[in-house]
Amino acid sequence: MPLITRIYLKSGLIFFVGALLLGIALQIDALAFTALVPLFWHMLMLGWITQIIMGVSLWMFPRRKKVESFKNQCWAWIAYLFLEIGLILRIITEPLILTSSLVVWEILLALSAILQFMAVVFYTLEIWPRVLSKEKLKRVRKKER
Repeated sequence: MPLITRIYLKSGLIFFVGALLLGIALQIDALAFTALVPLFWHMLMLGWITQIIMGVSLWMFPRRKKVESFKNQCWAWIAYLFLEIGLILRIITEPLILTSSLVVWEILLALSAILQFMAVVFYTLEIWPRVLSKEKLKRVRKKER
């Protein structure tokens, strides 16, 4: 299993545990934490499910070149970095927006959304060439011989 896949999966599991703990806190005192419900869903859907899907898909659709290096997987690494920074910014700024009226938190929240969107774009750049039709896969294998 490639390193990038393992990192996506482990990070996804960390966000799963975080979302689970936040979900438990929301159930214990639902009224005190109602504003953190979007953060819970963000951690669950982007932090856990999306990272698991990205990691497994990078493993299930390998590159033709079997060399595992940053150069061969640069879009996947950039996507991972942008997604993690975006998620961490979201986790930090979401509660601060509720308690502070500073505009900087809103700017950082917008930046987190932009980073997460860019992560999806870079992931798409990485996975797109890996998904080949049967005909194209046959042609590629024929050229490799």
